[in-house]
Amino acid sequence: MSELNKTYNAGTSPTTLDGFKNRAFAKLNESGEYEPPTPQDIKALRQLMGWSQTDVARIVGVSWNHKGSTAVRKWETAPDKKEHNKISYATWRGLLCRAGVVEKF
Repeated sequence: MSELNKTYNAGTSPTTLDGFKNRAFAKLNESGEYEPPTPQDIKALRQLMGWSQTDVARIVGVSWNHKGSTAVRKWETAPDKKEHNKISYATWRGLLCRAGVVEKF
């Protein structure tokens, strides 16, 4: 694997959109290299894009109200908490596409 295509899985979330590109969560599901994003990764992408939880909910088509989105909040909740829900591959991939991190859905 060349350095340009090397997958990085640092312990912290990326701080730039380019930093998202070579992470395992940006790989295609069928590649065998995909790993789901952490709640911190989801929140980092949302914040880098300047999206609120309501914006994310509108983009991916989940419920929201004037307070935000329960679905998005649960994706951003730590995995050891009872209310945590995993974000689906398709939903995450759609957000990466919308952010310009990846081109292929």
